[in-house]
Amino acid sequence: MFKRIIAHEYSSASTRFHSHYSIALMSVSDDSSITLLRTLSTSFCCINISSMDADTFIVSTYFHERPVRTIDLQGNEGDVQHKLLPDKSYVLFESACTYISSTNTLLFSDWNQNTVYMCDLTSGEGHVIKSDKIVRPRRVCAEPAGTVFVCSEDTHTLVQLSQDGEILMIHDIGMACPYAVSLNNDGTRLVVSNFTKGQNMIKLFHVSR
Repeated sequence: MFKRIIAHEYSSASTRFHSHYSIALMSVSDDSSITLLRTLSTSFCCINISSMDADTFIVSTYFHERPVRTIDLQGNEGDVQHKLLPDKSYVLFESACTYISSTNTLLFSDWNQNTVYMCDLTSGEGHVIKSDKIVRPRRVCAEPAGTVFVCSEDTHTLVQLSQDGEILMIHDIGMACPYAVSLNNDGTRLVVSNFTKGQNMIKLFHVSR
């Protein structure tokens, strides 16, 4: 039985010199077998993706005038509008986003500006987080209650934020240049991977309550 559906950037979307970009939708079975379900063609390059609802995904783009876009299972594309979102194009690995369904909030990290944006898509309000504790932010994720984890590449730490954008804790994870972070559905286990030459690793952490 399939236990969840995942989405991943297809390899043809990895560079702007390809004429075709796509997203592969996959399922993972209980024995960790991965099955390709379908491929969605897109008009843009994307670097990471998360679910907004059962039919729609939200993605970070690169080499595109809109840094965040949506796409649904029928291939319909849309833009995400928010006053805090930077109005510019990014290159590969300069930005990342994720979506918190419980609060209808978009999280967006800007690597060059050392900034994390928390955009409430319901009210149109949000928070801009800049701190010397967050340097070269990479990917972000959120636990079910809304607490946010940010990979701070140059400080080699994981920064934990409240829903209001306040820094709650700095986690020394014993890893150089953390790049990606993810939580399981109930928020009890956290996975972090890094992106550095010769020292790539993945670590699993148990989250205490």
